[in-house]
This record gives sequence, structure tokens and C-alpha cells, in this order.
Amino acid sequence: MSEDAEASEDQPKKKRFGSRSAPLLPEAGAAGAPLTAVIAIMSFLAVLAMAALLMVNRSASEWTSALRSEITVQVKGDSPSDIDASVAEAMRILQETDGVIEANMRSREESAKLLEPWLGEGNAEVFLNIPAIIEVRADPSIRDNIDLLRNRLTAAAPGASIDDHSRWHDRLSGATRSGQALALAIFLLVMAAACAISVFAARAGLAANHEIISVLHLVGATDGFIATEVQRRFFILGLRGALLGLVVALAVLGLLALGMKARMGTDGFLPTFSLSGWVILWLAVAPIATCLVTALTARLTVLKTLANQY
Repeated sequence: MSEDAEASEDQPKKKRFGSRSAPLLPEAGAAGAPLTAVIAIMSFLAVLAMAALLMVNRSASEWTSALRSEITVQVKGDSPSDIDASVAEAMRILQETDGVIEANMRSREESAKLLEPWLGEGNAEVFLNIPAIIEVRADPSIRDNIDLLRNRLTAAAPGASIDDHSRWHDRLSGATRSGQALALAIFLLVMAAACAISVFAARAGLAANHEIISVLHLVGATDGFIATEVQRRFFILGLRGALLGLVVALAVLGLLALGMKARMGTDGFLPTFSLSGWVILWLAVAPIATCLVTALTARLTVLKTLANQY
């Protein structure tokens, strides 16, 4: 046999073994690019909602921890000498109390500066006997016996009163729960929108490929086989869109973190956000969920539609 005949015999074999079957629903169809863009937008919004949830949780944890570990003691009196005597007794009680880590008294000058926005500069020290303020850092467990400490301070120093910041703690906890519920609601709404988009896209795909699906049914293809093919296509489109949305969201959040850091500096009161490794891993949950929801919804839609048609 000649070399040309052998080459002609090898060429069909190479073509046969090297060829790949086309997918049931091509990945680059008419609706591929728009669907990818919509999923990218959904993923972007989901990542922002997850970032807001993480920021609220972190900030609230820091704020509530500071409030639970700090107590303020205010000492009033008719004269500076009465205030000084009551402060000495209050300091003694605090130092003898288990759970008190540190107690520091603000100077009269520092207390007077706190009143300047309302009374004007220098007026507080002239016209008022400014109460002494003792800042106490204590173990959070001391709040279980806060009434006992309050009674001891009142007995030793009649002008002393305790503010355990419970009112602010309760308000902050309530605001935190509201913020968490809002961020979670937005995340769930984004997932619901992704489901709705996947349902319409899957039905449109089935309608566009109705003849192909009919032929597949005639040759014995099951609904599960067709649903798997559709799910694979939607998973690929969802993965592309989810990754695109994640990258854009990380870029936006990175710029936001830099802007917040530059504006606030070392101020630790307002919420802060930083893109650490663990934060990025948590944020990646949102696009993964978007991708899985899109693919699973497409599969269920196809199964339900085929069950009604055939």
C-alpha cells in the first residue's frame, strides 16, 4: 500500500477521534452575553450585600465590646472639697471591687471642655461645680452585679452615680439587628432575582430549541439528560458572570476601603472595612451562591417544563 493511501486512511481516524460533540444548548448563544451580564450584576449586588453584612457585624462587635467593658461613674457635690472627698471614697470602692481592671478620673479641665459647646469657653469652671468623671474599665461579668456596686458607691459617696451604658448598648444592638436584617434581605432578594432570571432564560432556551428537544425525546433521551445539559450551560454562564461581578465588586470595595481610611484616619467610631483574606473568602460565598442558584433553578425549570409537555 502506498504512503498516500495510508495517510488518507489515517486522516479520517484523526478527525473522528479528535472531534468533540456540540452541546445541546451552545454556550455562546444569542442569550449568552446578556445572561452573563445580568448574572454579573446580580453577583455584584450580592457581594455588596455580603460586604455590608460583614461590616455591620464587625463594627457592632467592636462597639458592643467596648460598651460592655466600660463603666462611667459621675460624682456630684456642693463644693469642690465635697466632690474630692466623694471621689476618694468612690475610687476606694472601685479598687476593692472584683472585676474592675482600671479606674481613671478625668481632670476638671477635661470635664469642662466637654461642656464648652453648650456653655462657652471657660464658663463651666467659673459658674458650676463640675462633677468628677471616673472612667472604669471592667470585666463584662461585672454587669451581673452592677446593682450591688451601685449601692456600695451610693453608700460611700452619696453624690456618686453609675452609667453602665446599657441604654446605648441596647440601642446599638437593635440597630445592628436591623442592619443585619436589611443586608440579609437584600441578599435574599438578589438570589430571588437570579432565580427569576434563570427561569425565564431556561424557558426561552427550551422554546428556541423545541425541535431539537423533540428529536431527543424520540430517540430515547430522558428529561434528566436534557436538564443536565441545560444545567451545564447555565452553570458555565453563571460562573463567568459571577466571577466578573466578584472582580468588579472587589475593585469597588477596595476603593471604598481606601477612601474611608483616608477620610477617617485613626477615628475608630465610624464603621471601617478592609479586604483581608478571610473577608475575600466570605465575599466569594455570594457569587458562588449566585452561580449555583442559577444552575439549579434552570435544571428544575427544565424538568418541570418537560414534564408538562411530554
